[in-house]
Amino acid sequence: MERAEGLLLTIFFINLMTVLIIVLFIALIWLIRKLALNIEEGTAEQRERNPELNTKNFDMHEMRLEKFSKSKYKNRVFYIGTDGTCYYYSATGKKIYC
Repeated sequence: MERAEGLLLTIFFINLMTVLIIVLFIALIWLIRKLALNIEEGTAEQRERNPELNTKNFDMHEMRLEKFSKSKYKNRVFYIGTDGTCYYYSATGKKIYC
């Protein structure tokens, strides 16, 4: 009887460790994506001239929207429509107005 209880306890801890490893792995992937995808691309001069380069600078983002009618800000491309509205596309392709 004690051997069966010991075996069940061992299986429980193995399953618990597996779940913890999976949770830590998912958290690590999320952290890497969060940090790595929020990087500015190119130099400041290049970002001023190219609205497709990522920036974290909100003032530069607004300037590029006025000049080019689009700007990539914090990994999301924003557009200015012909009627002057600001929008971006969601992951599913739906137009989201700002």
